[in-house]
Amino acid sequence: MRHALLGDMLAEKAAKNGWEGIIIYGCIRDVDVIMETELGVQALATNPLKTDKRGLGDVNVKVKFGGVDFVPGQFVYADNNGIIVSPQKLEMPEA
Repeated sequence: MRHALLGDMLAEKAAKNGWEGIIIYGCIRDVDVIMETELGVQALATNPLKTDKRGLGDVNVKVKFGGVDFVPGQFVYADNNGIIVSPQKLEMPEA
């Protein structure tokens, strides 16, 4: 919560790479610009301080936060009301 993990430039790159969304168990910044991208973003809070990039990270590993296990290959659905995780793709009702 001391620094933002996502800003407008990373959000734009994610959108251009075809990502549907990002869930951040922490802070983001540049909220007004991120809201204009074609990327859904869920975060706990905002913070104007950017993080220091250390070139570290893991891919395709199980993570747990907010009491939920996020496992590679699962389906994640999110909107303004919250987030759900499912082991299989859910059929979405038509609007």
